[in-house]
Amino acid sequence: MKSTNYYLLLTGLLGGLCMLPFATQAQVKLKSIGAGVSYWQPSLDYWNKRSMLTAYNKDQGATLSGAAMPTAALEIGLTKGLSAGVRVGFWKQSAAGNLTIAGIDRNESFTLSIIPVSLDLKYSFALPAAEGKTPFLTPYAGVGLSRYFIKNEFSRQVAQGIGSLNETQAGSSNGIQVFVGAEKKLIGKLYAGLDVRYHIGSYKQGVKTETSSTSETVSLNGLEAGLSLRIKLAD
Repeated sequence: MKSTNYYLLLTGLLGGLCMLPFATQAQVKLKSIGAGVSYWQPSLDYWNKRSMLTAYNKDQGATLSGAAMPTAALEIGLTKGLSAGVRVGFWKQSAAGNLTIAGIDRNESFTLSIIPVSLDLKYSFALPAAEGKTPFLTPYAGVGLSRYFIKNEFSRQVAQGIGSLNETQAGSSNGIQVFVGAEKKLIGKLYAGLDVRYHIGSYKQGVKTETSSTSETVSLNGLEAGLSLRIKLAD
């Protein structure tokens, strides 16, 4: 599983932006911690369009749809409106089924797990509010450099004859997330956030046949949207 090429280019850009608040002698402070759940549907084009795992859905083969993903995040204030943060999620999806060929029964299952870890740079927009009151919503936008930790497990059990196997592959790859959202104060230091992200990335998947060993590119591109609760520790 190979890193995407553009990661190194954006690392320098993000690093320069992160240094900006220090140049203005801003005070770095823990701004918020939070947890939530979102729905992410990565493309997974190789698995869904070309791998043709056991045909659980007749001739179309197995497909992996989107799934709910729990998330956790920590945000650090850099300067007014600008913050940096770390966000992590856990996404998992699987497909399984039975197939009989020439009187031989076999059961196959495939499980794909992805842990996206993102280093985010976010800018919150200050909206006008009535004197002494908190704005109804605080919108924001940002970009994140991501590391995707990937694990897939494939199992085949053959009732008669040979061919049973259990195989696991694991690796990691880099990518980008761009996002927009808004947060609203609920009570005290508790806020609710709505986040919409687009993931840009891919990884290399090892593929073996009876006669060769090669790799395929699996796309992680896809939309994610979710809700979170945040405890605000500082403005």
